[in-house]
Amino acid sequence: MTLIYGLCDMQSFYASCEVASREEYAARRQEFDDSTDPALVVSGDPARRSGIILAATPTAKRYGVGNAMRLGEALQLHRRLIVVRPHMEFYLQVSVRIQEVMRQVFPLQEQFSVDEGFFAFPYPSDLFPDPMEAARKLQAKIWDQFRIRSRIGMGPNKWIAKMSNAQAKKTPGGIVWWREEEIPTLLHPLPVESMWGLKKRAETLRTEFKAQTIGDVARIPIGQLRARFGVWGEVISRWSHGEDISDIHPNSYHAAHKGFSHRTTLPRDFYERSEVAVVMLELLDEVCYRLRRAHQSGRRVGLGLTYERMTGGFWKAKTMVRHTDAPEELYPELLALLDKHWDGYTGVRAVCVGVDMLQLSDAMQLSLFDDVPKRKELYQAIDRIHDRFGETSLMRAVSLTKAGQLRDRSDKIGGHYA
Repeated sequence: MTLIYGLCDMQSFYASCEVASREEYAARRQEFDDSTDPALVVSGDPARRSGIILAATPTAKRYGVGNAMRLGEALQLHRRLIVVRPHMEFYLQVSVRIQEVMRQVFPLQEQFSVDEGFFAFPYPSDLFPDPMEAARKLQAKIWDQFRIRSRIGMGPNKWIAKMSNAQAKKTPGGIVWWREEEIPTLLHPLPVESMWGLKKRAETLRTEFKAQTIGDVARIPIGQLRARFGVWGEVISRWSHGEDISDIHPNSYHAAHKGFSHRTTLPRDFYERSEVAVVMLELLDEVCYRLRRAHQSGRRVGLGLTYERMTGGFWKAKTMVRHTDAPEELYPELLALLDKHWDGYTGVRAVCVGVDMLQLSDAMQLSLFDDVPKRKELYQAIDRIHDRFGETSLMRAVSLTKAGQLRDRSDKIGGHYA
């Protein structure tokens, strides 16, 4: 008896939630007929210059509308496009309920993202005699309860489940099972860019190793891959042979954090150092708050900038001599990273701040020059105020300047208005 792994993915999740919740559209929708959906997109507020398509129904996509497209461009493709603003709190509530349905069908389950979840089950077994039927049971439950279409890919491990899920999106019925003996035949002809998880490494495989297909990657000696990619070379080699050693982690969302980060996209390009610095400080305060809530402190601080038109940028980090959760200790290091790696004139459109190399804050490291216990009491008081009255109830004066983003971000969930 072995385990079969599956990945269940919700189709156009945000858009599906909107369509399913609107009576004028929901009644005529059919599970296996995408054309019964309206041409609807979920997009940010154009008045705030955040009009990017977050999700589109299959009907909208047939007009050429796609995710990450600017709303104005999408409306040129289809002027009668139905545009709704995102309702992130609603999507998260639906996500939690769908994940619970998955656990009811497959107790060995792991949430992978807001609209995806892995599962596994023994086969053959009396409880799951037919994998395709078991997957269809889950798919039907999700449709019956939420009117959201799902696609399911299955295979002998999690990575193959992800790869077969990509094929399920193009298969009538939306369910695909790659049996172990079929893996080389199904996997190796696929283009190298289709290898999930590679990102820019796929281009390196194509240009430096002349690998056109996954089969070509499988024929590269593992030593060469290890020499070029380090430990990632071994992972790439295993994947190219359809192998993966990852387990299902039911409590993955409750695991200890390896780092904290916070990112925001700006409403306009920032060119002044002082403006970028304000946003950095606001993000750092949020990261340090999350550190304290987790009873952790970090030793490495990182800064990421994305430049105008969302192209180019950098991510750089600095390791400090000791762990801390205090913004006043981390902020000077962030400013040093900014001055060293930003040219000072290229517009900045997004900022990210992170802290990692964490340890539990079960011991207090004292300083000859700082009143650490008093500072800890101060931040505990600030955190209590924020917990009770919201993060804008007590904020730095710089957040009231035109560069401040805190008040606007406080109305959002996941970067979008709730």
